[in-house]
Amino acid sequence: MTMKLHCFGESGNAYKAALTLQLSGYDWTPVYVDFFNGSTRTPEFRVQNEMGEAPYLEDGDFKISQSGAIQAYISEKSGKFAGSTPEEKREVLRWVLWYKHKLSSQAGMTRFLMNFLPEDKRPQEVITFSQGRLKNAYKTLNAALADREWLVGNGPTNADFSCCGYLF
Repeated sequence: MTMKLHCFGESGNAYKAALTLQLSGYDWTPVYVDFFNGSTRTPEFRVQNEMGEAPYLEDGDFKISQSGAIQAYISEKSGKFAGSTPEEKREVLRWVLWYKHKLSSQAGMTRFLMNFLPEDKRPQEVITFSQGRLKNAYKTLNAALADREWLVGNGPTNADFSCCGYLF
């Protein structure tokens, strides 16, 4: 059965969920979500996804939202990208949570403010503040990768896929 990822191309979170699906080798298809025209706020969408979020994944009757949870689900099914040992699994989770708090929250909002708002509505003070927070997040990420290729272990994990969502 083909999984369906409800998503839109501008989303870094959709990107990381799609990347995990693609590299897992599962058969999946994207389903376009018209986010910018309010489709996630409609009653019809909320019946499918009570959180009103994109991305969300359908695998038969199973549905899940939140890109990190989608990644975890794909890892549970495939046995890939979650870390090999209990210590690696915790470290992957730590980076996924760091990404959501320190990188994605700043990168996603900054990107939206700078690229999707009309120029005359862009709050420069907020953009400048967010860019400062992003610089600190980049320093943390760069330091972690200074002497290794992957954030955890010897190959790609959900930690790496998470962080590359908005960097790509």
